[in-house]
Amino acid sequence: MSSEKEVKLYFIRHGETHFNVEKRLQGFCDSPLTDKGIKQAKSVGFGLSDLEFKAVYASESQRVVDTARYAIGHRNIPIITDPRLMEMNFGVLETLLQTEIQAQFGDILKTLFSLKDLNMSAPEGESYLQLFTRTSSAIDEIIQKHKNEGGNVLVFSHGVTIGNYLMQLAKMSGYTHHDNCSVTVIKYLNGEFYVDRIADTSFRDKYYLK
Repeated sequence: MSSEKEVKLYFIRHGETHFNVEKRLQGFCDSPLTDKGIKQAKSVGFGLSDLEFKAVYASESQRVVDTARYAIGHRNIPIITDPRLMEMNFGVLETLLQTEIQAQFGDILKTLFSLKDLNMSAPEGESYLQLFTRTSSAIDEIIQKHKNEGGNVLVFSHGVTIGNYLMQLAKMSGYTHHDNCSVTVIKYLNGEFYVDRIADTSFRDKYYLK
């Protein structure tokens, strides 16, 4: 009989950034949170304040670490960073405006985000399959650390990283957009994953700071 206990992973996308507002493609590159992004991070933290979390993990990108810090607030939980939780690497498209990408590379974004070919990547970037491999590696290690004790675990990451992981893990037919500071919950027990909620903004919006 297994001694494993349920691990409940709360995936949270970072708050709004300046590159998000400017419509620049942001993957491995970084930009600071906007004032709205900071409010989103604090708000989702309030929305989750009734829950106890065993640990907090985050991408190494500063926008994600800052989101985690604002969301955690006064909770005394260390943030463990992991580069495998970073956003998809968009290669030469990084930092470019969507209009610039269209002018230089045509419909590459439309083709890339159609997700019809999981082996496709931006020039000098990584594919969805490569992204899933590194994300899964990080999540599997997190589960191994917590499956004996069980409980809730926070994982702060990025929109495409979370969406792609969920899509391939659950063998979903399409990709779900993840808004800033939306919450996706996946349960793990005895080798099985169960999707509890996807891109839920209610935690963020319940106590949204005006």
